[in-house]
Amino acid sequence: MTSNVSNDNEGAINAANGRRIKVGLLGAGYILQAHAKALQATAGVEIQAICDLSRERAAEAAAAYDAPLVYTDVAELLKSACDVIHVLLPPHLHVDVTRRILEAGKSAFVEKPMGLGADRCQELVDLAKARGLKLGVNHNFLFLPSYERLRAELHDGTLGAIDHVTVNWLYMLGLLQFGPYNNWMLREEGNLVYELGPHLAAFVVDLLGPVEDLVAVASHPIDLPGRQRVWRHWNAIGRSGSRSLAFNLSVAAGQPERSLHVRCHAGSAHLDFERDFYWRQATSSTSAVFDPFLTATRDARGLIGQSVRNLAKTVRGTLAKSSTSNVFQESIQRSVATFYRGYRTKLDPRIDGSFGVEVMRLCERIVRNAGVGAASTAMAVPATVAPSAVPSARPTVLVVGGTGFIGKRLVRALVARGASVRVLSRSIASAQLELDGLPVHIEQGSHDDPAALERALDGIEVVYHLAKATGKRWDDYVRNDVEPTRVLAEAALAHGVRRFIYTGTIDSYDSADARTVIDGTTPVDAEIEQRNHYARSKAACEGLLMQMHRQRGLPLVIFRPGVVIGAGSPPAHWGVGMFLSDTKVQYWGDGRTKLPLVLVDDVASALALGMDAPGIEGQAFLLTDEPLLSAREYVAETAQASGSAIDATPTPIWRFYLLDALKELAKHAIGHPNRRRPSYRDWDCRSHRARYDNRMTREVLGWKPAGTREAIVADGIVAAVRHYMR
Repeated sequence: MTSNVSNDNEGAINAANGRRIKVGLLGAGYILQAHAKALQATAGVEIQAICDLSRERAAEAAAAYDAPLVYTDVAELLKSACDVIHVLLPPHLHVDVTRRILEAGKSAFVEKPMGLGADRCQELVDLAKARGLKLGVNHNFLFLPSYERLRAELHDGTLGAIDHVTVNWLYMLGLLQFGPYNNWMLREEGNLVYELGPHLAAFVVDLLGPVEDLVAVASHPIDLPGRQRVWRHWNAIGRSGSRSLAFNLSVAAGQPERSLHVRCHAGSAHLDFERDFYWRQATSSTSAVFDPFLTATRDARGLIGQSVRNLAKTVRGTLAKSSTSNVFQESIQRSVATFYRGYRTKLDPRIDGSFGVEVMRLCERIVRNAGVGAASTAMAVPATVAPSAVPSARPTVLVVGGTGFIGKRLVRALVARGASVRVLSRSIASAQLELDGLPVHIEQGSHDDPAALERALDGIEVVYHLAKATGKRWDDYVRNDVEPTRVLAEAALAHGVRRFIYTGTIDSYDSADARTVIDGTTPVDAEIEQRNHYARSKAACEGLLMQMHRQRGLPLVIFRPGVVIGAGSPPAHWGVGMFLSDTKVQYWGDGRTKLPLVLVDDVASALALGMDAPGIEGQAFLLTDEPLLSAREYVAETAQASGSAIDATPTPIWRFYLLDALKELAKHAIGHPNRRRPSYRDWDCRSHRARYDNRMTREVLGWKPAGTREAIVADGIVAAVRHYMR
């Protein structure tokens, strides 16, 4: 074993010539941010270029991390002056692109997994060695401070010889419940192990080396759209010499645990690598009476001490905008720093490509011995396209946001009414999976792209706009929600559509006053600037569209859904309270107010009715059911349906506001780019004390929502729980 990693920046580059190492980042997905921040915190390196198929994404990342060059072609990146290229692409692309990088005379640092096929990965190691290049693989959790302590105590004999190792990754995978289902991880039965398994396998290889006998089982399957089967439980046992191993991977719903347990001759080591906690257990006394007390007391003191130190480190890291602000980012920072520390000398064995080969070899053996097949080299697509899925007529209805929670139900409702539907989606593969079997036409593109809209709006009479955006700053919502809405509305006007239907939200209302009655004629909050970005963005889109209606005749109809529930929505719904986990919630207030709940299928039904209802242009319609359940009643029904007790706490609104204010005060103190002014008004409106009146929607559209407590519970809560826990 190597010694502990020293300070991340100290001696990161041990180079006589002093030239900064130029780095390129290949792939501008979610993991780029972690690598870019790590590089910025590492001495002796500079980000030179970012390459991605999307020039927009690459340019945004380059601007954020001061990279002077932007590419959309790997060949151009390989011609650049970069010394090292970080491979941040989907796993099935790793081997081929890394080979190209090495053949171009550049070193590579590959995000785990190293690649599909241990033998192919070994070829990369051989190629790098022959060319005198460095090939590293990021197994970042191996560099956590807590794991470094464990390794040090193994190295100096404190723990003694290893007898048994247990590694656990027990962590729900949201993709299984909510999609998108075209993720590579879901494409073939073994891909889950190749994506998540390296985290666990890296610990095993580092502690035990090659594993000999190995037995593996895959269980608890779930069938997803596109006839994809995913095994949610993976368990393996094996041995390395006289030492044994237990490997446990679960992506089913439940309490999260990512841990490592090592039983040794002189003690047991316990690592919570999700929270960066480490403790060692050993006999404290020869007394059977006092030993449990003394051991537990010592462990408790140690954990409290670590908790305080970790909290202080997190606060310091947040204030200083450093890599220690969260465990995951710190682990990647330490891994990246370790690679560049050995770049001109010798790589740490945990970083070296040869280590990555052994990690992939172990993952392959688990998959092979479980009997579920090889890894996929392609992204997910439906297994077949049924003849019934071919549109029977030229589409006249366009749905933007047709693969979302409400959008999928709307498409089904429209098809059931005999409408010919086209869905605009950024990903055809994703839309095919979400809408598999429905006779719809899918057009690839986004609603801020005039060229895509020109194709999508051909022959269209009715447009449904259900798309929404997320972001951390108001500018994100303006760029990704308000402006695209304007582009879509302009295109709809140019094509002469007869109706443009937009979904807003009841979150845009001033709903904190119990004396207020809200219906379709109620305007959005007069002080909407004080509200959260989502509520404000939806209101801004409504205002823009209503102005186009008045001034230019946009045939606009607005719907404002309430707290939408049903199969496919999380039972831990933030419209009910602040869910800290599936089984712990803080009510918005006392939890006694009847909530503006509505079933997702009833929302889809109302939207479908809005397609042909005469004379409703310029109006807004409220989509809430009768006030049937309070937050307390919702939680009680959820607990009964799930068979789990839920710790629910009435919480005064001022407490939410105070914590938010303290957090924002810290952000303002350091000039955080996402800082904002906290709003008591926004927190208060989450309690929905106002009374919602849906009579206008029922009378004008002939809408008939569920209307009974039994239906809300059965179709909104029980169905959601069963879907979530299936």
